[in-house]
Amino acid sequence: MSEPTNSSANEASQQSSDYFEKIPLWQAEGVQKRFEVIADELSGRIPVTRIESWRDFTPLLESPFFNRPSVQLVFRGHRRFDWGLMPTLGRLTSNGIVTEELAQSQLERFQRAVRGRLKNADLVDENDELWAVGQHYGLMTPLLDWTYSPYVALFFAFHKEDNKEEADNPYRAIYVLNKTFLSDNDQKTGIRVWEPRKDDHGRLVNQAGLFTFSPYDETIENKLANVLTDDELFDDDELRSASEDEQPDIFARYICKIYVRNEERDLCLRHLRRMNVHHASLFPDLLGASEYCNILTAEAEQDAAQLRLSQAISATIEVQPAPKVTTEADTLIVAVGTINIIEAILRAPPEAAQVEPGRIQQIAQELAQELEKYKVVDWESRETVQARLRNVTRVVLRRFGYPLSMRDQVAEQIVDVFKQAKLTPT
Repeated sequence: MSEPTNSSANEASQQSSDYFEKIPLWQAEGVQKRFEVIADELSGRIPVTRIESWRDFTPLLESPFFNRPSVQLVFRGHRRFDWGLMPTLGRLTSNGIVTEELAQSQLERFQRAVRGRLKNADLVDENDELWAVGQHYGLMTPLLDWTYSPYVALFFAFHKEDNKEEADNPYRAIYVLNKTFLSDNDQKTGIRVWEPRKDDHGRLVNQAGLFTFSPYDETIENKLANVLTDDELFDDDELRSASEDEQPDIFARYICKIYVRNEERDLCLRHLRRMNVHHASLFPDLLGASEYCNILTAEAEQDAAQLRLSQAISATIEVQPAPKVTTEADTLIVAVGTINIIEAILRAPPEAAQVEPGRIQQIAQELAQELEKYKVVDWESRETVQARLRNVTRVVLRRFGYPLSMRDQVAEQIVDVFKQAKLTPT
C-alpha cells in the first residue's frame, strides 16, 4: 500500500467534506449513478463510490452489481483513503512504478540471500513462488495482496488504529477487482493473477488470499483503464455506446474503489469477530494468537474502565472548580470534573441524541485522556498546541461516530472552555 505526498493528503483533509460530496453515495435514494471517476491524485482513474458506515457494506455486497453471473471478484482493504494500488517495491521509485530491471535486481538479490534458508530449496528457481515467500516475510515485491473474501478486506481496512500524527483520515477504502476478466485477458492487460501452490504458514488459505503482479512500467489502475478505453484491445459495445456520464458505472465492473466512513472501528471489528474474521483466524501462528489475545484483553480493560467511570460520574453531584492537585484523591476529583465538563459539551447539541446510549461517557473519558497527553507549559497561549488538541478531538469524535455536523464546533468548544478557564487538561 502506498502513501500519497503530504501535500495531497493534507489538502484532502482540509477539504474532505467538499471532496467526498463529489463521490456518489451508494445507497442514495432515487439516484441511479453509483460510481464516479474523479481522475485526481487521490482517487486516480478508478471509479469510486462511498458508504457512510461499515454497516452498509453487507447490503452493498448483496446488490446485483456485486453478484454478476460468472464473475469472480477479489478485494483489498486499505487503512487510509489516500493509499493507491502501489506494490511495496514501487515505494523505491519517485513515481511508484516498478520497472522490470528493478524487479529482476530485487529477485536476484533475494535468491542469493535465501540460499540454505528455505525448507524447499527448489523454490529458489521458481520465481513466482519465491516472490510469494518474500511477500510473506516483508520483502519489497511487485505483488499486491488480494482476497476472495470481502469481509477479510474489511478487516484489513479497519484492523489498525489511525496514527494521530497523520493527516485526517475520514474514510477507509476497499478496492474491488474483476478477477475473471483479468484471468481471461492477462495478455492484453499485462496484469497477472497468481495463487501460490505453497502456503507453509496457512495465511493464504485462511485469508482466502491471492496476488496480482502489477505490469512493469505502469500502475495497475492506469494499465487497466488504458486497456478498457482501447477499442483495439477491448471490445465492449455497451461501453462504446455509453455517454460520458454512464461510463463510470461500466468501468466499475472491472475495477472500483469503495470509500467506507472511518467510524466505529471497534464495533466493526467486534462484528467481524462474530463472523470468525479476526487475528487468530487470519494469522494462524503465534503472532496472530498473541495479537488476538492483546485485543481481547484491551477491550476487557476498556469495558472495566468504562464501568468504573460511570460509577464515579454517578457519584459526582456537581462539577467543582479544579482545585490545586496535591494528592491522588485530588487528582481523581479533577479527572472526574474534567470528564463531566467534556460530557456536558458533548450532550449539549440536539444532534447528540443520535449517539448510542453510553457512548457519550466513553467519548468524554477518552478525550480527557487524550488532552492530558498534549499538556505543556502555557498551552493555553500556544496556538499550535491548541490546533493539535482540536485535531485529536475530531479524530476521537469521528472514531466513536459523533455527529459529523457538530464535530468542529464541539472541538472548538472543548479547547476554548479549558483555555478560558486556564485549566490544565488532566
